[in-house]
Amino acid sequence: MATEMNEGTQGIRASYDAFPYHSFPYSKSAPENLAVVAHLFGLDAPDVREARVLELGCASGGNAIPFAARNPKARVVGVDLSAVQVEEGRRRIGALKLRNIELRELDLTSITPAFGEFDYIVCHGLYSWVPAEVRDAILRICRDNLSATGVAYISYKTYPGWKAHETVRDAMLLRAGREGDIRHRLALGRGMIDFLRTHARGGSVLAQAVAQDHATIAHADANYVAHDYLADFSAPCYFLDFVRHAESQGMTCFADADPDTMFAVNFGDEVARPLIDECAGNQALLEQYLDFILDRSFRSSLLVRGERKEGVRHDLDESRLRALHVAASLVCSDGEVRLDDSPQRFATPEGRVVVLDRRVSKAAALALTQAAPFTLNFDQLRDAVRERIEGAGAEDLDATLTAFVESIVVRGFGRYRLLPVARSRANPCLSDAARGYPGHLSEGQVLHTFNVWHEPVVLDAAGQLMLPYIDGKYTRDALLAMLEQAVRQGLTIGAEAGAPGDSRDVEIALDRMLRQLGA
Repeated sequence: MATEMNEGTQGIRASYDAFPYHSFPYSKSAPENLAVVAHLFGLDAPDVREARVLELGCASGGNAIPFAARNPKARVVGVDLSAVQVEEGRRRIGALKLRNIELRELDLTSITPAFGEFDYIVCHGLYSWVPAEVRDAILRICRDNLSATGVAYISYKTYPGWKAHETVRDAMLLRAGREGDIRHRLALGRGMIDFLRTHARGGSVLAQAVAQDHATIAHADANYVAHDYLADFSAPCYFLDFVRHAESQGMTCFADADPDTMFAVNFGDEVARPLIDECAGNQALLEQYLDFILDRSFRSSLLVRGERKEGVRHDLDESRLRALHVAASLVCSDGEVRLDDSPQRFATPEGRVVVLDRRVSKAAALALTQAAPFTLNFDQLRDAVRERIEGAGAEDLDATLTAFVESIVVRGFGRYRLLPVARSRANPCLSDAARGYPGHLSEGQVLHTFNVWHEPVVLDAAGQLMLPYIDGKYTRDALLAMLEQAVRQGLTIGAEAGAPGDSRDVEIALDRMLRQLGA
């Protein structure tokens, strides 16, 4: 067994050294998100500002570095098998002058309790790509190296959704083989999918699978496609199998990093009522049913040590909801907002639609949209609603606002934290690390930086031009004047912004940029 593991480990290391994975910040894996989701379900978690964070399979640090930059008093350790990726990450960390993060080249199966204790352990995009011994080691580390109140995050491929992707992977491997240069193998695999797209029997399961994956395989980042479809190891599983594996290693899976996926009410009464009756309070079983309904192919699960299982509460508590700092952008789709109790549709930037039929909820939506992408706490939200609605009774106001915040959590049309996400200065401002980040990316990686919500922000020409000046020294009007001057000199601000010389279009482009950056 040890020999097989060593051979497998060597193959994994070689593949990532030869063709490094381009890592990014993954918003749901942020310790800030882990802490607030734990809070929602009845568990206390360590303060992220001074937390000890371990990332398993950190690649070149694209997910770990932004957190370290946001939280200078935290301590971050990343481990990865690939010397090439670790060295690239160290170069980036040095260039950004970050002193609270280190990356280590390490086979994670060698990690013991002596390695240290961590408040948050993050393992994104690793569990399903390694042999069984390493999957066991991931959960063992979560058990042995997690602090008493710590939270772990593990993402993985899931059935039933990955069944179709698996067929596509098998077809690519048939032509590409398992040996040889990864770039050449990727070209062969892509060619196989092009061939099947044309010649697979129409209407067949294979034809549908190829149609589903073709755009990703043909156009997505080559590093991602190679490691997702041609990796030596691919081990999707059903959610319940992951839950059982975690329990066998002394861990309990208590939530999804995307909590709105856990609630059957989002699927309507015809789905929710029979499932709730069928599952009789078994949350894991309920979510497995929902995975079949969604044909889900990927999950991000949150875990704590097994002894904390009895403290988990999946019924949301009002006092915990009122402790949240909430952000949302909700634009009315039915003309001007009517501050009455008539139903109106509101849409998020991602296209989700929610119907609000209480004047308090509509006023809250207006307040949050005005503040976005920054948060308001419950008291701030209450005050903002009172400014818009005269004579709102305190008891009715608090009850309606609590229900509104709960709907943000359950339906997923906003974001939330335990700590405020606020402007750092009166003028638009990003940290030195966020402004300098694009200059130290891996060769061939899409140009991007990160924002306060632990999201990658891809930079177009306007973003590349303006980023160095978003340092708190320039007002929004001064930044607008710079961008207008650049447009007059020929800078294109994107087809969606309209005529490049129109000052209103430039203003819209700047405001959109500042919102995305969280500046």
